[in-house]
Amino acid sequence: MFNDRMTAYPKSLARFFGLVAIMLLCLGFMSSWSFFLGMIAVFIGIPVVVGILLIGSIKHFIDGLKNASEIHCQKLRWGNIAASPAMLFVMIGLALPIVWSGKYFGSFTRLMVNMSHYESIIAKARTSEEVLWFEKDDGVTYSVDRGPPLRIAFNPEGILDNWSGIIYDPTGEVMLADGIDPQSGKFVAPDRITKLFNGDLVKCRKLWGHYYWCSFT
Repeated sequence: MFNDRMTAYPKSLARFFGLVAIMLLCLGFMSSWSFFLGMIAVFIGIPVVVGILLIGSIKHFIDGLKNASEIHCQKLRWGNIAASPAMLFVMIGLALPIVWSGKYFGSFTRLMVNMSHYESIIAKARTSEEVLWFEKDDGVTYSVDRGPPLRIAFNPEGILDNWSGIIYDPTGEVMLADGIDPQSGKFVAPDRITKLFNGDLVKCRKLWGHYYWCSFT
């Protein structure tokens, strides 16, 4: 009976924290599809996941204490006691990267679903000289930076000047954006990149072809 409990405990621990990781991944994924879903993820989803994480961690910590009381090996005893708190700290450290990974994957799938629509908008923008901001085309919001070269931000969403979107850039130079230099306090990329779309371009990650997922502030 004791041996069964000892083998079941690490499996239960792994399943629980794996489930929390999947939930965080899903929150990032859903937030990439719309601003409304992103608000639900932030104000409802994250508090719920935090609550589940804390309650589950405490429950597994108590289970670890019960196991430890019956273990004679000191290393195994302390391993059972420390397992849940250690996994909790690991999960806290990985939470943001997991959410951002979900958001990236969501942006990639959004691009795949809408690529033909995006291509038609790009073709239309090339034949026009208008400066377009937050235009709508059959449900797709987009903004045009005429450059040259022509760049288009699809589904730009966020709060005030903090936003992200799928960027079409035929040059790929948006990848020069790589945050802020901690020594100088200035953006790593030159102004011709950071000032695209009248914003401060912070970071971009390649999605597919000439499309990138970019964040502005």
